[in-house]
This record gives sequence, structure tokens and C-alpha cells, in this order.
Amino acid sequence: MDAKTQMVKIKNRFGLHMRPVAEISKLTHQFDASVAFHKGDLSAQGHSVVEMLMLGAFCGDELKVSAVGKDAEEALAAVVHYVTHYKDDQSPHDGDLGTCAA
Repeated sequence: MDAKTQMVKIKNRFGLHMRPVAEISKLTHQFDASVAFHKGDLSAQGHSVVEMLMLGAFCGDELKVSAVGKDAEEALAAVVHYVTHYKDDQSPHDGDLGTCAA
């Protein structure tokens, strides 16, 4: 099976912290596919909250997302959409990479 891949830029000013990572984990469990995130030499399975947090994905980082399995295309699209559009409730500046948290 061929892996489907796509690059995604973290726009949330607080990066991929506990709340979005937990939601990504739930989301990936809905598909018959294995989803992984890659940052440099590090990789994390999308269903693993601990692995995802250990990536240290911050605002402005670009990650490669890959999916393999029967639902690979759908899983990849859903995860990329979630990461691209995630906004913290109290972060009105998400999407503006000039306002990444210090």
C-alpha cells in the first residue's frame, strides 16, 4: 500500500498542545488507516498523544503527515483540515504566524 502524504503548517499560536493532540488522536481512530506526523528526524503516530506531544510542534513548524491504509486519503484530508483550522478558544490571532506565542 502506498502512503499518502501532505505537508501542513502549524498556525495555532500555541502549537500542538494537549487539547488539539487529544482531538487528533480521537480523529485518527475513526479511520481504517495509520496516520503519522513527521518533524525533522522525529515521527509520531497520530493516535498516540504522548508521541505527538514529544514532537514539539510549535507555531510556524511544518510537519509532514502520512497515512497508510484503506481510508488513507480520507484520514489524511481530515487530519490536515483539523490541524490547519484548529484555533484555541482564547487565541484570536491564530492563523497569523506573526503572532506565535513566545
